[in-house]
Amino acid sequence: MKKLVGLVAILMAVALAVSAQEMPRFEVFGGYSYVHVGSSNLGTSQQKAFGLNGWTGQASVNLTNWLGVTADFGGNYGSPFGVSIHNYSYLFGPTLSYRAQHVVPFAHALFGGGHLSGSIGGLSSTDNAFAMAVGGGLDIPFKEHFGVRVVQVDWMRTQYFKTDQNNVRVATGVMFNF
Repeated sequence: MKKLVGLVAILMAVALAVSAQEMPRFEVFGGYSYVHVGSSNLGTSQQKAFGLNGWTGQASVNLTNWLGVTADFGGNYGSPFGVSIHNYSYLFGPTLSYRAQHVVPFAHALFGGGHLSGSIGGLSSTDNAFAMAVGGGLDIPFKEHFGVRVVQVDWMRTQYFKTDQNNVRVATGVMFNF
C-alpha cells in the first residue's frame, strides 16, 4: 500500500510539473520596429546618426519548452538627409526561451538577407545582401493565446554595397499563441 501511495504521489507531481510547463506550439508576433543607424555606417567622418521606423513580424515553431525555430520579417523606412530609404529583412534561426510563470525572456540568432533601396532627386539604387540579428527580449503572456512583447533588442548587421553596417533594432508589439 505504501508503494502505491508513493507511486501515485510521484505521478501527480510529474503531471503537475508537466502541466505547469505547457508551451504554445506556434507563436506569432507583430509590431513596431525602430532601427538606429549609427554614424560609422555612413562611410563618412560625419558624426550623424538617424532612425528608421517600421514594422516587424515573426512566426516561431517551438520544438521543446526552451528551443524554437523563428522566421523574422521586417520593413523600416525613413528620409534622412533627403534620401528616401526602404530597408527590408528576412531572417531565420533558433530561439531559446525560459518559460517562467508570468514572463518569457528569450534570445535568438537570426540569419538571412536584406533588401535596401534609396532614392534622391530622381536617382535610385538598390542592393540585396547578407543580414543577421542577434539579441533577445521579454514576452508577457496575458491569456492562453495572447501576450505582449514588452521589448526586443537586436544587434543587426548587414553588408549593403560591400560595406558592413552595425545597427540596433528595437521592437515591441503583440503575441498570439496557438
